[in-house]
Amino acid sequence: MIRKKQSRLSKTGSPPEELVETSGHLGIESPQPQVYSVSGLTRGIRAILEAAFDSVWVEGEISNFRTAASGHSYFVLKDNNAQIRCVLFKGYRAGIKFQPEDGDQVLLFGRITVYDARGEYQIIAESLEAKGLGALQKAYEQLKLKLDKEGLFSEEKKKPLPEFPWKVGVVTSPTGAAVRDILNIIRRRNPKVSVLLCPARVQGEGSAEEIASGIRALNRRKDIEVIIVGRGGGSLEDLWAFNEEVVARAIYASRIPVVSAVGHEIDFTIADFVADLRAPTPSAAAELTVPLFQDMVRDIAALNEALIASLKNKLEYYSDLLKRLMDRRFFQQPKEILNPQIQRLDDFHGRLVRGLEQTLVSHQQRLQDKIHRLFQSSPEKRIQHLEENRLMLEKRMLHIIHSQLLLNKQRFEGILKNLNAINPLAILERGYSISSKDGKSLKNTEGIKKGDKIKIRLSRGGLDCTVNKVLKES
Repeated sequence: MIRKKQSRLSKTGSPPEELVETSGHLGIESPQPQVYSVSGLTRGIRAILEAAFDSVWVEGEISNFRTAASGHSYFVLKDNNAQIRCVLFKGYRAGIKFQPEDGDQVLLFGRITVYDARGEYQIIAESLEAKGLGALQKAYEQLKLKLDKEGLFSEEKKKPLPEFPWKVGVVTSPTGAAVRDILNIIRRRNPKVSVLLCPARVQGEGSAEEIASGIRALNRRKDIEVIIVGRGGGSLEDLWAFNEEVVARAIYASRIPVVSAVGHEIDFTIADFVADLRAPTPSAAAELTVPLFQDMVRDIAALNEALIASLKNKLEYYSDLLKRLMDRRFFQQPKEILNPQIQRLDDFHGRLVRGLEQTLVSHQQRLQDKIHRLFQSSPEKRIQHLEENRLMLEKRMLHIIHSQLLLNKQRFEGILKNLNAINPLAILERGYSISSKDGKSLKNTEGIKKGDKIKIRLSRGGLDCTVNKVLKES
């Protein structure tokens, strides 16, 4: 409230008694009124207003809202009977949770001052709050549209959850029902999983900053595999911390997958849209994050069966391939054809062994990883049995492959030996020769007489001979 100073001027405009000067020689009173300059009077009014209204809360409707190139905003705050100009400087804009527009009902906090150039009083706004649930919904829609345009909701940027997490981070109130539900569900599904709680207020002033700080703190650790962020149900105002931009950006920047778990089934918070996975309740978040221990054992058994089936398929494939190679027929110069085939067979044998060994090493490594995790959950006998089966199958498979390859090689060498045995050229190697006359092979002395020219082919080279004497068969 502004208190006005009592005017000391009389109704006739004469100055008050203490301001009247008396002429020294005449003794006549002469009125001397005080005269203000325009700027001086304006400064005086401003001093009075700023002293009386240094901080005020004003409720009203925004109109003529505009933002200058400097970033400062100007608008009028009005009700049914009056209006006042307002200024919102750029430095105060960051603290406002919504984009003001004409027609918005707001609660303004600021201070009264006078703009000297126009002689108008105005309010320097320091904060601006929207009034009612409709205003909150409007702020929600504005932030949702903004973050969606920036790509924070993109499905392509969602990170997958780990298949078998062993350490889960939780950001929520340490005293709420949400943390109890999460812990109970995780212990029931897999008691070997550990939980690290990062306590944070989930409602009220400063809660959004604490939630964002908790997410960043968990990201600085190397052992956290997934983060659950949430709270139990409540009204729109109660859940508002999860609609704050600072929380949304902390979730988006997290290198660790984040599951939102705000306890409401129907409505979505901004955090739900940004998170890698949205769970309707904290309990559901725990179930979606941590698999049942029995499922882990079943998956390891399935992996072992898949490994055995894969090895059997490879063995059948390569056995069929060897059989097809063995059934091929060879023509002309069998030795020159078989030698490259034998060499290829040796190469194939080496590649087969190396390939199978690499496959075994790869599958063995995967199996060892699963076994290592399973050992931490103490099913030792099952793992030992699986390992013994794997080693036995591996040994049998390698023995069969080596035996089959050795047998096939021996069969190829036998075929080559038989072919060489019936090769006419091989007979010459044993000291025999082939005689011919006029290009025809001679089987006996029929048609041969003294003086005839004949050719004799030896193992190496040949002879041109003249018949001196024909000997008939005795």
